[in-house]
Amino acid sequence: MAGQAHYTSAPPSADAPHGGFRFTAVSPAARPALETLRPLTGYPRPPGADRHHPFPVAFAYDRPDDGAAVLTRTRCTGQDYTGRWGNHFCHVLYATPDELAGLRPVELWDTPHWAPAPAQDDGHDLPDLAQLLPGSAVGPDRVGRLLAGLGVPGLRLLERLLTAALRAMAGEGPGATLVSADADRVVDWIAAVSYTLPAGLAARLTFTTYTARPEDDRRHLTGTGPETADRAAGPVFHLDRPAGDGCPEPSPTARFLAGALGTGRLDVLDAVAELWDAGPADGVEAGVRRLRAGCALLAPDGDTGALGRKDARLGDLVRAIAELRPREAGLAPERLRDAVARHLADRTAPLGDVPAALAPLPGPYRSAVLTGLLTALEATAGPRTAALDTQTLASLASLVDEAPEAFAAAPATALHVLRRAPGEPRPAALRILRLFREGLWEETETYEALRDLVRAEEPERAPRPLWRRGPARERD
Repeated sequence: MAGQAHYTSAPPSADAPHGGFRFTAVSPAARPALETLRPLTGYPRPPGADRHHPFPVAFAYDRPDDGAAVLTRTRCTGQDYTGRWGNHFCHVLYATPDELAGLRPVELWDTPHWAPAPAQDDGHDLPDLAQLLPGSAVGPDRVGRLLAGLGVPGLRLLERLLTAALRAMAGEGPGATLVSADADRVVDWIAAVSYTLPAGLAARLTFTTYTARPEDDRRHLTGTGPETADRAAGPVFHLDRPAGDGCPEPSPTARFLAGALGTGRLDVLDAVAELWDAGPADGVEAGVRRLRAGCALLAPDGDTGALGRKDARLGDLVRAIAELRPREAGLAPERLRDAVARHLADRTAPLGDVPAALAPLPGPYRSAVLTGLLTALEATAGPRTAALDTQTLASLASLVDEAPEAFAAAPATALHVLRRAPGEPRPAALRILRLFREGLWEETETYEALRDLVRAEEPERAPRPLWRRGPARERD
């Protein structure tokens, strides 16, 4: 059951001998959390505001340290019980993360749960809520209309905003400030960010649609008005004219996700969510890392963010794959193989100890990554030479017995490894040649090169064919 509470300035009552700001009505589930909720109920007035102009509604979502999910809707109500101007009413919804399952918090912007005014029965219990119901104003269609109306500038803004939000969620920088005189416009862009993310990660995105003190706000996304925009400490996004002042360049993860949303490729976002959901229910920072890893595997052009540097090592990618828990995610090894081949294309850094890097993965996925690696190396000779230092050559040669088929499918790379790896190449070469004998490999030129390599290792033995190809495939 989700709890709820009302907070406003009210006269003394039987349970509250002193008047002023206090909780005037509370449900049973929220009562134990009042000290956690109290700091989230404030409403600083805009500078220079007067009673003749309406104040923005502040709709906020927080995840306090106790792990609860807290939604608040706060608005100015004019005079308090003494006639003093400046009262406000905050309605609080207090839930466990499980009670938000399947919802993005921004969808409760217009939930029917919000009360228009404090309950009249001051001091009496409010009912707990059996289920949190989304409103009707926020959904993917609303975001689709927003992006369609703005075109390319809107998509670029979403890329930058999503980049800033993910950095803030990962603890890599301050949150972003969204500036508009219209709170509905702020809701538009909070929704746009929310719908690019898996629902479970969107449930960790904290925000407020309005505050007059953006410099003091620590949420991931903070809305404010034009009159207080210059107070913001982090990147500022002026929503009434899509632009970002001092905003980060779009990250590859943000480009990938924003592009999928902007083109209506919800299947891509669903695929990212499936991978993300397969991981453990850990903290928000780990959740962002898992999102980046999932995008790294699914990005069709290999645009993989921090994992996509040309100097990235194989171990970086494998750790990201292991974090996704591919077996639990139902990730097909073939899909992983192709993703790794894209990711490692044109890499120039030495790959290091390949068996050690692959060790965290289950067997089928270890083989898939190795095959993707060999496929990438097979594509071009330049990166192959740069990536295969002495350590990598030796470690790859040690894997031939484990996965001869993978090496047979990359004949140029197999020859490169076996010719240059330190130690005795004959046993590994023989293992690949056995595939030729068994009819599983028919690339004659590489077969003959491997045969010559084996013979070169036997200088004192008379030359003889290793195997005679034919119907019987008998050894000479």
